[in-house]
Amino acid sequence: MHTLTSLSDLLWSAPLILLLIGLGGICLLRGEALRSVRRLSSGWKGSGNAGHSPFQACMTSLGAAMGTGNIAGVAAAITVGGAGAIFWMWAAALFGTGLIYTENVLSARFRKGNVSGAAAYIRHGLGMPKLAAAFCICAVLASFGMGCMVQTHTMSQTLEAAFQVPDWLTGGLAAALTAAVILGGAKRIGQFAQVAVPVVSGIYLLLGILVICRNAAALPDAFRSILRGAFGFDAVSGGITGEVLRRAVTVGVRRGVFSNEAGLGSSGMLHSASDGKPEFLGACAILELVLDTFVCCTVTALAILTSGANGADGGALVLAAFRTGVGVWADVLLPPVTALFALCTLIGWSFCGAQSLRSLTGGKFLTVYRVLFCIAAFLGASLEASLVWTLSDIANALMAWINCFAITALLMRNEELGIRN
Repeated sequence: MHTLTSLSDLLWSAPLILLLIGLGGICLLRGEALRSVRRLSSGWKGSGNAGHSPFQACMTSLGAAMGTGNIAGVAAAITVGGAGAIFWMWAAALFGTGLIYTENVLSARFRKGNVSGAAAYIRHGLGMPKLAAAFCICAVLASFGMGCMVQTHTMSQTLEAAFQVPDWLTGGLAAALTAAVILGGAKRIGQFAQVAVPVVSGIYLLLGILVICRNAAALPDAFRSILRGAFGFDAVSGGITGEVLRRAVTVGVRRGVFSNEAGLGSSGMLHSASDGKPEFLGACAILELVLDTFVCCTVTALAILTSGANGADGGALVLAAFRTGVGVWADVLLPPVTALFALCTLIGWSFCGAQSLRSLTGGKFLTVYRVLFCIAAFLGASLEASLVWTLSDIANALMAWINCFAITALLMRNEELGIRN
């Protein structure tokens, strides 16, 4: 375990954080990402080459992003990195808007046949099929980590804290429900996402806002702790410490990328099922990022910080925070909402993994992959939390390194992203 933790820390050290923020800033300054947002009012009609309408593709992508990373990920960020980590989640998301737009536009421009997402612009844009294959392998591994085992582990945490549901039962139900959807193919995934994601997100946000309103007197202190922690102020020593700053930045960016996936190259795979114009798909990805981090993650963070809840981690910490605002209703509503969030992410990331495998093998072994994915969903409910998060962080970092290299190389070739009036 120590070796895995060291590898994760090495991969997520300052160079990757600077690369994500710096490259995101460059993409943002190009101006195309912000100009594309005006196109969101049109482009929702049509169908995709994998049976998704643009709306279904958007909901599938949003479901993959707005999973338990918005719940357990935020709680873990505060527990490990302090309140200041939330500021750096916001910063990563701000610069991530440029990155996620660029990923989707490049993916739409270079996708051919079975190859989509970052693999498309690595293979067809850069002409590097071996690197594209390496990315696909990392994406398949990430689908088992952040897209699967983390989700069922958080589901298990929350259901155990509220109802003492045993891990094996949670894992079994998650695996069965996931199988019922993903074995039906892309069309069933899209149909599920377009209904489940808006409903689950709405219920969760309503609960979170009620908690914040009930504890509104603590809001100034919550924002103060975020800003002080973001720049390394240590409440114990009363001064600025490098360790507090390093931990806040590292954990904040890491959990921010885990939540909104900007920089990983996965968003383009989820939108590849739709035939929307590249700039429209990029604008959809920006909208998803805003809803994911600036809305959902912020609600979770403020609910925790204003509640004063502590002594727990992950989904259990969020449940404790929600109890301060809505009482016993937290035990009734939050566990099923968390479970549905996790299910949305399981289904969205199973599509990512299948697309990566399709790019790698031309469509072979998809049924085998889906069966293994369901098995991983069962196992994730019982694994140690630190192991699950560490494996996920390693897979995410490998995807981010390859993806950021590819985007940098393409931008250096002066690839135009092509906003047209």
